[in-house]
Amino acid sequence: MSRIFRLILPVLLLGAGVAVFMALTSSRPIDQPLTPTERSWPVEVVTVQHQPLAPTVRLYGRIESPREARVRSALSTDVQEVRVLVGQSVRKGEELLQLDDHDLRLVLRQREAELTEIEAQIESENIRYRTDRSALEQESTLLTLAQSALQRAERLAQTQVGSQANVDEARQAVTRQMLSLTSRRRAIADHPARLAQLQARHQRAAVLRDRVLRDLERTRIVAPFDGRVTIVHVTPGDRVHPGDRLIDLFDTAYTEIRAQVPNRHLPVIRQSLGEGTPINATAALDGAPVELTLTRLSGKIEAGEGGVDGFFDFKGEHPPLELGRTIPVLVSLPPQPGVFALPVTAVYGADAVYHISDDRLVRVAVEHVGEYRNGEWGSWSLFRSTALQDGDTVLASQLPNAVEGLKVEIISTRD
Repeated sequence: MSRIFRLILPVLLLGAGVAVFMALTSSRPIDQPLTPTERSWPVEVVTVQHQPLAPTVRLYGRIESPREARVRSALSTDVQEVRVLVGQSVRKGEELLQLDDHDLRLVLRQREAELTEIEAQIESENIRYRTDRSALEQESTLLTLAQSALQRAERLAQTQVGSQANVDEARQAVTRQMLSLTSRRRAIADHPARLAQLQARHQRAAVLRDRVLRDLERTRIVAPFDGRVTIVHVTPGDRVHPGDRLIDLFDTAYTEIRAQVPNRHLPVIRQSLGEGTPINATAALDGAPVELTLTRLSGKIEAGEGGVDGFFDFKGEHPPLELGRTIPVLVSLPPQPGVFALPVTAVYGADAVYHISDDRLVRVAVEHVGEYRNGEWGSWSLFRSTALQDGDTVLASQLPNAVEGLKVEIISTRD
């Protein structure tokens, strides 16, 4: 019996093992096939709306002044006092600097003395002329008397009462008197020439005196206009000569911004200026917008430049400015029809955006027209495209994995 048991035991163990395997196999979990799900990327969009909009051009301008004075010395003298500092605002006529005028005052006294001397000579000449006129009448009377005496002497000599010597003496007296009368008449005739010479000397002396007075005025350097001092070149005690720079300042009422306008925008700007249409602009000055207008274009292009300099004037009162300061300028060009505005984050590359159709991205080519100020500096641009219609949605945010056909989910719309 033990032999039979040894034969049956392996069979029983094998059967038990098979039964356990079958039980485990029947109780295992059944794998269900997985259905793949596509991820949707949350995005922000903007709605396309075609309308006439004014493109803008971002320029960088430099503050300049067409009335920047470089005050120079007209004399050779010493600097006595400097009354202003760099950056100080001054009023028209305010004294900026005083030059030493001691030597000039001495010269002025000399010129005035010369003028007084010549005036005395003119007065003496006039007195002499009046005296000669009065003496001329007396000389004429004496000549008449001498001629009468000569006639009496000749009559007496003919009647043998008078001598020939008396006749000769009378004739000499007449001759002397005629010479005296001629001399007096010549003196009177020379009076206008002598007076003209004295008056010419007087005028020359007056000019020299006035020149000294003008030089005295030049020792007091005053502001030619309401302005602001940019450079002071001298200090008290310096020796200056004619032509030396003393002080630089500019007129605060005549400041403007000079910016280079690219050549591609010149036709539109020239046409607008020719038609009298203003070209407005906005500058960012200390964080605040300042309104500008384009007044003119430069008549010269420097070598190597890619545009023409435009000059922008401030609307209204000029703000406090520093010459040479560089500030951004946003120029508004004439409105362009059939364009739409998009934020710069909507542009991929240089000329493509993504249109959202059926929650998927569709790449669309666009034409860049210019920048557009939509309440923010440099964050929007204007485009044209025949593939986009009014009401179409365009991806407004930057997706690193943006590709054609990518599924997206719209979470917000930008205005």
